[in-house]
Amino acid sequence: MLTKPFEIRYDELDIHAHIGPITLLRYFQEAAALDAASFAFGWEQLQEKNLAWVLTHMQLEMLGDPSPKQSVTVKTWHAFSDKLLSRREFEFTGQDGRPLARGASWWALIDVAKRRLTKSPAELLALNPVQPQFITQEENFKRPLPQQAEKIGEATIYVRREDLDLNGHVNNTHYAAWALEAVPEGKHLHKLLINFKNECRAQDVIISSAYAEGAAVLHHTLIRNSDGKEAAHAITFWH
Repeated sequence: MLTKPFEIRYDELDIHAHIGPITLLRYFQEAAALDAASFAFGWEQLQEKNLAWVLTHMQLEMLGDPSPKQSVTVKTWHAFSDKLLSRREFEFTGQDGRPLARGASWWALIDVAKRRLTKSPAELLALNPVQPQFITQEENFKRPLPQQAEKIGEATIYVRREDLDLNGHVNNTHYAAWALEAVPEGKHLHKLLINFKNECRAQDVIISSAYAEGAAVLHHTLIRNSDGKEAAHAITFWH
């Protein structure tokens, strides 16, 4: 387990001076990378083996009311690995120790040259605890979009070189931000589920659409304009 404090910067606050979910996801990503490196599965160590982590799906639950600027601490740990996927848990607390958010993420290793998933190595499976510590229940990422769902928002996203990560494709936190970009103002996020499907690169154009399932649930499609493929699909729950 890794415990990592972060001091929120002013440019990371939203227009209401609150700590938004995307800021927390960026901090989680940093903590996850540091923790993976501590047991020899960091970016530099995997690069030597021509491997890389890819995030397949994740869920984030915001706890309590939107939080003002303050220092935050993230705890994250490798919870369990099977033949293909590794699950990682995380939780955030504020400077007073109050819970801010929690979630889980699922990762796979890919062969960078072949662009294919590879089986979890024995060294990773050996790290599995006798009793995995899961702090969240896996949500239903396959919840279907109702046929009569009304589109309530749309945004066109132009992918920049700045959006790319060390592996040369769009960083996963941007997909979540793009999904939320299509949501009208005035809503407070409670929970985010996102399933990553296809890579995006610089100069891609993404159409982000939000569809309402009742008053509190939205479905999000992120469609790559060049070929019509879905880059990611998200489901969000709102107060």
